[in-house]
Amino acid sequence: MKFTFLHTADWQIGKRFGSFPGDTAAVLRDQRLQAVDRLAQVAIGSGCAAVLVAGDVFDAETVPGTLSGQLLARLKAYPALTWHLLPGNHDPGRAGGVWSSLVGGLPANVQVHLEAKPAELAGGVILLPAPLMSKRTSGDPTAWMDGAPSPAGALRIGLAHGSVQGFGSAGDANVPIDPARVKSAALSYLALGDWHGTTRISDRAWYSGTPEPDGFRDNDPGNALIVRLDGAAPPAVEPVATAHFSWSSREVKVDGAEALVPVEADVARLGVAAARTLLSLQLAGTVAMTELGRIEERLGQLGPQLFHLAFDMSGITAYADVADLEALASPALSEIAQRLKAKSDQGGAEAVI
Repeated sequence: MKFTFLHTADWQIGKRFGSFPGDTAAVLRDQRLQAVDRLAQVAIGSGCAAVLVAGDVFDAETVPGTLSGQLLARLKAYPALTWHLLPGNHDPGRAGGVWSSLVGGLPANVQVHLEAKPAELAGGVILLPAPLMSKRTSGDPTAWMDGAPSPAGALRIGLAHGSVQGFGSAGDANVPIDPARVKSAALSYLALGDWHGTTRISDRAWYSGTPEPDGFRDNDPGNALIVRLDGAAPPAVEPVATAHFSWSSREVKVDGAEALVPVEADVARLGVAAARTLLSLQLAGTVAMTELGRIEERLGQLGPQLFHLAFDMSGITAYADVADLEALASPALSEIAQRLKAKSDQGGAEAVI
């Protein structure tokens, strides 16, 4: 028995991105919807008929009707695919939640799994979903899979959202999943969601990660998995890039504005990809007060080359000689200069903040 499908998770449609300016946040939200089209193209191009979404389709329990409608319209636009959606901890399947308002009007090619019961994906292929009905669980939502019936010789695919116990700090510890579930439930594959980076737990258990990155954490987000099952053989799992934006975080040791030259060179090498890049810089070091203005100026020139630039200068210690304070032109630096001068007047030729 052979079966090929797409494994994805953590779409979190409607994510607010509240720490970003309004226009930037709106574009980031829209790309989470557009990722669905990219997933569909990957699935169709790889010969898949089924897409398994391992939880957190939406970012919250309630979303605007226009937004859920936009998502369903995108799914409906690919009738060659059947989309299997699983409630996660962000969008649990309890009464009054987002799924209550949708299940009565789903397109024919969309299935929402609100019950822990077997579902046939194809002849001889059984899906064992573990939907979350609340944000936290007292037990392992996959435990029922051990005794779930299936035809002799069938491929058994688990679909779950939570944290595999013992897997570092990944996932939501309030939804524990036994790492031995694959063996105890005789699963051909366990499709997991909640950890936003693509991660192999074992040959038969993977986190797909989110298809569109949503933070600066370096954990290999922005992928989906093409999974090929062939009888009892270990699955062939192929990560496929699906991201539009690239998020990168970098620590920079500074002793002056010239310390930004390597960063500027790296951004220049990105070419057109810079417009799809979000960069976060953590600056640290000791610099002369007069260099702070130059650093700010260069960061101001760097920002427009990227989709978004964030920087943290709280790690910089600045010093100033009293004789140089009058040369500071930046209003913000002038305010600092006044405080430094007051300190130096109390004793000492230099002050440090």
